[in-house]
Amino acid sequence: MNIKNKVLKVIVFFIIGILIFQILTYIFVPKWINSLDSPPSRIKSYYKEKKNSIDVLMVGNSDLSEGYSPILVWKNYGITSYNLGTQKQSIGFSYYMIKEAIKYQDIKMIVMDMDSAFTAPKVPETRSRQFFDNIRLGKEKFEAINDSKLKIEDKDRLSYFFPLLRFHTRWNELKEEDFKKSLEDEYQKLSYKGGVVITDVEPYVYDKNYMKERNKKVEMNEINLYYMNKIFELCREKNIKLLCIEIPSATNGVDKKNNNSPFYNWTLAKSKYVDELTKKYGVEFIDFNLPENIEKINFDWSKDSSDGGNHLNIYGAEKVSEYIGKVLSEKYNLKDHRNDNEIALNWNETEKKYEDRKIELHIDN
Repeated sequence: MNIKNKVLKVIVFFIIGILIFQILTYIFVPKWINSLDSPPSRIKSYYKEKKNSIDVLMVGNSDLSEGYSPILVWKNYGITSYNLGTQKQSIGFSYYMIKEAIKYQDIKMIVMDMDSAFTAPKVPETRSRQFFDNIRLGKEKFEAINDSKLKIEDKDRLSYFFPLLRFHTRWNELKEEDFKKSLEDEYQKLSYKGGVVITDVEPYVYDKNYMKERNKKVEMNEINLYYMNKIFELCREKNIKLLCIEIPSATNGVDKKNNNSPFYNWTLAKSKYVDELTKKYGVEFIDFNLPENIEKINFDWSKDSSDGGNHLNIYGAEKVSEYIGKVLSEKYNLKDHRNDNEIALNWNETEKKYEDRKIELHIDN
């Protein structure tokens, strides 16, 4: 009897310890809900979506997260898409984002922005934490954390499984939001099926012909190409259609040592490389930076960028989204769910919140 009591006490003590650890983890891990473009809000909100109600998954970095509006595409075409773009999302993170996302939705199509194909595989810690700390614990998360190609340092690996090990010193930074039982409402306010409403206008003032020929060749690094191949293979295996795009993105800063000349974010050389790669796999590539596509969507660099040519505001995002919606509807025959009451009710509610937010911000349709 004494042995049984001792075992029972150990079990109770162990359970209480786990509960305390989980509570402290919830409190101490940053919520990142004050950012307008909030990765936690779109990731956590994705898990709340009705099962098998999302047909199109969008992945990519901040060019996509700020440059695509699922609600505009729903409103005009009835297509259910979700924007899972996140800041500094690498190709490797996109791969694992896709693997995680398709567990919860019967995804028919993936649209992937290609800007991250040419960036370093190692993601800044803040951005990688926003990814790992918000996806659910499971096989995909375990594989990603232990994937050496994602460049997570060995000394940090355990803390990605148990983030309290990383953030336990935040006690002097804690805010009221850290103690709230649920932040679902706050996250929902920041995410419209993963889309955001950004009204800032800062024109791109440099060479509008940034896509001119410069006689330069570029290639993806070996790790990014590895993950691109994995994404192509995964889509083929799961019978998921893939569309590659590049959101308008001219420059991500200026070279102060060279007469403030712009660092061009996207170039014709990158466009040609991606075009050749996607043709190899029989996948369509739409580059919205090409002059003919800029003209086709009536894009205006003086009005449609939020930060001088790197990211789009809501005006630019809706122009891009309208074109993508038309392609998804007419070329890929994605279903119009506007008459599907089980799906439409929730999407119409989100559309109203989206439109109300635009009215609040004095945005004309």
